[in-house]
Amino acid sequence: MSHHGALYANIIPYSSRYMDKGKFGRIFGNLPPFATRSTKVENALKDMGKKGGMMDAEDDLTQSPADLITKLDLQTDNPNHPLMTAGMTFLGQFIDHDMTFDPTSSLERQADPEFVENFRTPSLSLDNVYGSGPGASPHLYNQEDGFGGITFLIEPLGVTGKDGIAKFDLPRNSQNTALIGDPRNDENLIVSQLHLLFLQFHNKIVAHLRTKFPTKSPSVIFNEAQEMVRWHYQWVYLVLLVYP
Repeated sequence: MSHHGALYANIIPYSSRYMDKGKFGRIFGNLPPFATRSTKVENALKDMGKKGGMMDAEDDLTQSPADLITKLDLQTDNPNHPLMTAGMTFLGQFIDHDMTFDPTSSLERQADPEFVENFRTPSLSLDNVYGSGPGASPHLYNQEDGFGGITFLIEPLGVTGKDGIAKFDLPRNSQNTALIGDPRNDENLIVSQLHLLFLQFHNKIVAHLRTKFPTKSPSVIFNEAQEMVRWHYQWVYLVLLVYP
């Protein structure tokens, strides 16, 4: 795809002028390319990614994904990191959904990141969970909670697990579409359950604050609960940065 008569691959990206205006950008805007585009470079990259190449973990793909993750005898060539479980992948996905969102993107076309709007902020504010709040996103909240609709909707499944604990799901409409602040958080079961965890955590804090401060208004209770949930979420993020 061309840009002012030149290929993207041949352009040295410039520093973003839009970092403070909600645009995407490049991390190292002034960093020159590793190498000039050529057939030799392209073939070298293909060799890295091919079967049996440098990036091939050589896992036994006749085994199930669960066994490849949990059975140590199948991990001789591709061992798990002792301090980083497979769950980190999904937590990272959840955090990414909190920090970035581009509803216009498509895998079928290229776009200059300098001109793509980011509908999220990097402030770890859980926009993907809270949406625009009870006032602007009422479909996310339980309007029959008896306290002004400040708790999240949660769908009981009517069953219990092996641990005897009742199971829940994200709230859904008649087409089984999740009613959540970011549709990407229903892309797979683990991320959807992580999203559900934050919904339940918020509801628990609201219940606690209502009991402890019965005279406070619903809006004050909601704001305090939201702040506490955000603090815990940010604390988890900081712990991961300091103790990876």
